[in-house]
Amino acid sequence: MISLLELLHSVRLEEKSGMINVDSWRWPDVDHLINMGFEFGDDFHLNTPKDPKITVYKKKDLDQSSGKKQDYFYVEEKGRETKRFKSFNDVIDYFDTYSQPDLDKNR
Repeated sequence: MISLLELLHSVRLEEKSGMINVDSWRWPDVDHLINMGFEFGDDFHLNTPKDPKITVYKKKDLDQSSGKKQDYFYVEEKGRETKRFKSFNDVIDYFDTYSQPDLDKNR
């Protein structure tokens, strides 16, 4: 069991690394992921509850072209390269073309 002190320390580390709390995301973005079957993993991540295990989070990161920090969405899945997206619409487009073997085999 995690103590309150450990939890607060973990939250502070996430914030220092640029992670953006899910409470600060636009509600339609969070709602869209929830409707897709994602669940709250913690204050910073939304995860799928079963395979394929996918994690979505939002983070302030350096934009290579401007040299300024900008908000990006990240999609992580075991065995695949982490994807970075500038907008939530880009995340939606990614999932629209996402291979789903259980559904694809019925086509």
